[in-house]
Amino acid sequence: MSDTPSTTDTPGSSVTAFVASMGLSAAGVTMSMLGATAITAATNGGTHGALWTGAFLIVLFVVKAAAVRFVPSWSDRLGPERMFLVTNVVSVALWAGAGLAVVLGTPGTVVILLIAPIAGIVNAVFAVETPLLAKAFLSGHSMAAANARVSVARGVACAVGALAAGAVINAFGPGWALIARAALSVPLAIVILRMSTAAASRAPEPVAAGDPLERPEGPSILEDPAVRRIILLAIALTAATAPVVAMIVPIAQSLRQTPLIIGASIMTAAMAAGELLSPFFVHRLERRAEHGRDPITGALLATAGSLVAFGVVSTLLSHRPELAAWVVVGLAFGGLESASHSTVLGALVAASGSYDTRRALAIMKFATNLAAPVGFVVWALLLDGTNGQTAILVAAAMLIVVTLAVGRPKERHAPAA
Repeated sequence: MSDTPSTTDTPGSSVTAFVASMGLSAAGVTMSMLGATAITAATNGGTHGALWTGAFLIVLFVVKAAAVRFVPSWSDRLGPERMFLVTNVVSVALWAGAGLAVVLGTPGTVVILLIAPIAGIVNAVFAVETPLLAKAFLSGHSMAAANARVSVARGVACAVGALAAGAVINAFGPGWALIARAALSVPLAIVILRMSTAAASRAPEPVAAGDPLERPEGPSILEDPAVRRIILLAIALTAATAPVVAMIVPIAQSLRQTPLIIGASIMTAAMAAGELLSPFFVHRLERRAEHGRDPITGALLATAGSLVAFGVVSTLLSHRPELAAWVVVGLAFGGLESASHSTVLGALVAASGSYDTRRALAIMKFATNLAAPVGFVVWALLLDGTNGQTAILVAAAMLIVVTLAVGRPKERHAPAA
């Protein structure tokens, strides 16, 4: 079986159905994250809400990092389509059950912390397989460009999902946002079921023994200095930016946005809509590479600049003017952050050479999903002890320092014969 799902027998209508169902699923993910973090941020009347939100996210991402190591071997055994189907069914059951429990009166924070490990495993599968599916369906594009184009649909869906989440949570409570996540995941499960049925006749390749991240016939991919540099920069990018979206409720709480959930949903929608700009930024960054300049450095410094802009407007403005400025800056941040991840992803695939692409992605996702909890801890402590402006500016400074310290890419080692 190839590293990317085959789409040679997939008609255009099926591709459209896949992209549309992925969009609905993305909208559901945004609703559930806003619902879950709204629950944790409100724990004990909002006292230390940032710390409770950080605890949920840390559990989710640590488990995700641990699980992502095994996604390639699970894919080898089950096939990517079947594995994606099982993951979607589990996701539907998980969020429907959690939402129903919250609606029926079970303490929300307990429910969220209990489901965090399972959600981490689900997210691990999505993290590795989604970029490969994007490249499979958009085979005429580079990995970076394919993911940037898919991010357009995802960005629109997440923006709509964020606004819908604000309305639903404000009117009915966060439990219904979790149930909406389950409902919006059903179309994707149906599409993947059809893909899995079509792929059932393909016999899986035998699974190699040993560590799923090692190639017994050659050296580790991490021996390449170019790959190590890319992964280090991906770690810095994730630690600095992942909390901006994931912890948006306690950030809005720190910035005294009222009503809280509506303000947080508007901020999230702006950043998600910014992904519409991702293909433009990726194109500009690829042009930068054609002129001998490093696209990753440019992407990360531009993303850090947008974080600085967040911090500056939050220092100078307050209340509605601050929220309006966040929407404008959020559009730029959403596009730059998405373009940065796509650029890093494309560079990893290019640098990994003949190494198994799925395993190269798993290695990077393992590293970044351990980096995210570090960012959550730092942000949670800063939000709890200082304010949102300080957390944002510290994250921007860290990203700039690491990017400049790593410097230009080193010359690649020739792959082993």
